Amino acid sequence: MARRHRNDPRPGDEDFVPITDAERRAHADALSRSHIGHDCAEQAASLCQAGEYYAILGEHALAEQMFRDALDIEDAEPGTAQAAYASFLLDRHRHNEAMAMITEARRLRPQDPEVFSVIGEALAEHGYPQQAARWFTAGLVTHLGHLTDLDIDDLRYDFDTGLLARGRYQARQALGLPQDHIDTLVHELQQANPATADAH
Repeated sequence: MARRHRNDPRPGDEDFVPITDAERRAHADALSRSHIGHDCAEQAASLCQAGEYYAILGEHALAEQMFRDALDIEDAEPGTAQAAYASFLLDRHRHNEAMAMITEARRLRPQDPEVFSVIGEALAEHGYPQQAARWFTAGLVTHLGHLTDLDIDDLRYDFDTGLLARGRYQARQALGLPQDHIDTLVHELQQANPATADAH
């Protein structure tokens, strides 16, 4: 077993990548205590990450508590906790509750592209391609301010733009919609670099 160096990332650190269930649990436990008492956006984000790891471990009650605690933090990035909790609820087949969380996220007028990606991906994965396409499109508009001048380099060099555009493309494909100019860009990029097709 490789020895851990003093400067190696530890559970709870942003750069720590847990591999085993024991490491996931240690990481989730550390994240759940991170920024405790500060009621800041960072604490809400850490609680959501802890919830995601507890869910992976099958600790669903504990995971849900993390998401609910994150919802109570007023300084959280708008929509972040709602998006993470909605994804969890959809995974638990609690669709009505998830849709209520998604409605709440929309009411908060999120600005972070990740909120739109998380909700769009969760909706697409659970059989709501039309709603997913709307969230991905709204994410692009919020992130870029416009869509008419979008070009292939925007998708290639801006991670969030590429993620949202690919998610939108896949949702629209599931709906059988004809390609628009954004879909065409995604398709061209995937043809040029097939690895991007699996990056979503």
